[in-house]
Amino acid sequence: MSGAIQLNGVECRCKVGVPDWERRKRQRILLDLIVTADLRAAARSDDPKDSPDYHGLEKAVRAAVEGGEFRLLERLSEAVADAALSFDRRIQAVAVSARKRPAVMKRTQEVVVRLSKARRP
Repeated sequence: MSGAIQLNGVECRCKVGVPDWERRKRQRILLDLIVTADLRAAARSDDPKDSPDYHGLEKAVRAAVEGGEFRLLERLSEAVADAALSFDRRIQAVAVSARKRPAVMKRTQEVVVRLSKARRP
C-alpha cells in the first residue's frame, strides 16, 4: 500500500532563465511536490519517525533549487525530484510542479513545468 505526502507552494528564490540577463537576479519559484511512500507504519503508530520528515524534505528541495543556477524549469524540476528521492529511501516516487512568472513573456501570468520521477529498483 502506498500513500502520498503533498507539499504545495514551496517558495524558493533562484537564478533561472534562458537569457543571461534573466539569471542575474534571483526569481521567485513556487514548487508543488507529491511524494509517494508507504505510509502504513506512520498511519498506525502516529510516530513521526515512521514517515518522511516534511520539514526536512522542504529544506532539501529548497537547498537544491537555491544552491543552483538553471536555464530551464525542466532542469530545475529534475533537481527537485532528485533531491526528494535522495532525501529518504522510503520515498518511492515524486511528482514536481515548478512555476514562475516569465520575465520574457510579459503577457503570460506563469509558466508551469510538471515532471515525475521514480526510484530505480
